[in-house]
Amino acid sequence: MKNFKKIIVAILLSSLLFISCDNVDAPEPTTTSATSNYVKGNAVDRNFSGMVLNALGNPVAGATVQVGTTTTQTNAKGLFNVVNASVFEKFAYLTVTKVGFINGSRVLVPTSGDNRVNIMLIPDVPTATISTGAPSQVSLPNGTTVKFSGGFKDVNGNAYNGTVQVGLYHLKPSDAYLSELMPGSLLASNATGDAKTLETFGMLHVELKGSSGQKLNLATGTTAEISLDIDSSQLASSPQTIPLWSFDETTGMWKEEGSATKLGNKYVGTVSHFSWWNCDAPFAQCNLTVTVHNSVNVPISSIKVTIALATTLYHPSGTTNAAGVVTGIVPANQPLVVKISDLCGNVVHTANVGPFTTGSSNSLPIINLANGAISTIMVTGSLKTCSNANVTNGIVRLRNPNVLNYFGQLTQTISNGSFSFTTNICGTSQQFEIIGEDYANLQTTQPIIFTATAPTTTIGTINACTAVTEFINYQIDSTPVNYILSGINAGIGNAATPNGLFVMTPQNTPFFRLSTSSNIVGTFSTPNFQAVFNTINGAIVDVPNNISNTVRLVISQIGPVGGYIDFTINGTYSDPSGMHTISGTGHVIRDN
Repeated sequence: MKNFKKIIVAILLSSLLFISCDNVDAPEPTTTSATSNYVKGNAVDRNFSGMVLNALGNPVAGATVQVGTTTTQTNAKGLFNVVNASVFEKFAYLTVTKVGFINGSRVLVPTSGDNRVNIMLIPDVPTATISTGAPSQVSLPNGTTVKFSGGFKDVNGNAYNGTVQVGLYHLKPSDAYLSELMPGSLLASNATGDAKTLETFGMLHVELKGSSGQKLNLATGTTAEISLDIDSSQLASSPQTIPLWSFDETTGMWKEEGSATKLGNKYVGTVSHFSWWNCDAPFAQCNLTVTVHNSVNVPISSIKVTIALATTLYHPSGTTNAAGVVTGIVPANQPLVVKISDLCGNVVHTANVGPFTTGSSNSLPIINLANGAISTIMVTGSLKTCSNANVTNGIVRLRNPNVLNYFGQLTQTISNGSFSFTTNICGTSQQFEIIGEDYANLQTTQPIIFTATAPTTTIGTINACTAVTEFINYQIDSTPVNYILSGINAGIGNAATPNGLFVMTPQNTPFFRLSTSSNIVGTFSTPNFQAVFNTINGAIVDVPNNISNTVRLVISQIGPVGGYIDFTINGTYSDPSGMHTISGTGHVIRDN
């Protein structure tokens, strides 16, 4: 867990909302939020990728991820990719579901590039079992407590009698993984419908289930008392009365419902239903975009950025994308502090900005970090075949194995055997993993883990001698052929294609996604299949969203689980740059 705490700040989470606060708005007395006046902007298509983890930091495979009306599933490494999902310019809502876990979600302001999102799922385990018809109490070791009056109902509104499994989860503001564990963001709508950002003083999730595992809630007309332990570092600054907010899984926003009172070191309030509840102080909100470059004006990715009031103790953060950009929601009408940190969490840049007016969209001038603020290292070597000849058609991938995803990896094509990477590091040395792939002979190296020391580390020769068991290759016009030799997930029936065939890979460069409307061999034209992929130079192709196309998919084999799925894809399609030709082949192992 120590390593995980260090690396979570480096997980690529482009466009996560920044939320923070200081002087608390006066609590509003009404208990039900009106429709939010948050301006989401126009509908746009955006790309999303990321990772789903459990509370221990391990990947969750087979989780269903939904963005708008688009769904997909995580692969064996917990990775997902969604292309051209319909969202809003200033609001994208992602949900994640998996049996055995509490539903996860994230709200963000999407950028025009790849939006990277990592979500941690909380295990759905009971804390205690109670009985209906009589008052009862369930508590956590830290003193967080829920008192029930005894009345419960099922999802259809019918009265329920019997035993009730109660699962409690208290998320403290000081939790190192607050941004990954909390639902949505800290975007909220108060009782009069005004959009707010929140400072959290603690969140509580309550899951109720009947004897057959059916979901339950409080009976109509009944209430429960919740008592949340206040983080010791916030006790002195916590207001005497604070609004209560419930998370609306339909809208992805918190809504104000009543208030809680500070009694000793706890907030105590009354609620009429259960989902997530939050004791939060509200602030007016606005949008802010930050762009980070190095001293020679080159964008820096994977850099942690926080924007907060100087007195705020805990707040979510964002991480810059490949263009060095992160966009989020921040408190309006308040002076703010921007802090930029390296992979170790060391603050390398601080600046005072704002205030910005309520509801406005703002972009700071490019922040150029001082020379040496972010350490870099060069890794060089040679990729050779198993017979020790230079690889003439291949790729080398370099990544930090302590970062729990594959999106930060650097990729370099190889034509003469040699390679050279320059990447950011923390300190003077860094552990890396390197993998070489020989496309001409369809062989790879084993993952090689080594420690690199600044300023340059030469790892010598690595040989690709491991035979490839599955592959996808494809070419657009006369551009270089794109190869994928690992991380392929294929089978029949997932959330996006319940009865069809699917083939998907992680969001590396290149990535490939294929889905069909059926699961038989044969020749298919659009719209009976869809293929979405990018090329080694980053261009994205989406068939059949290309209006004019003659692309045909031929599935020649669908073997049993553990056997092979074989296909080809050929034809022409159009996009704004003109007509193009695609040709590709897949020989992939069926996983389910």
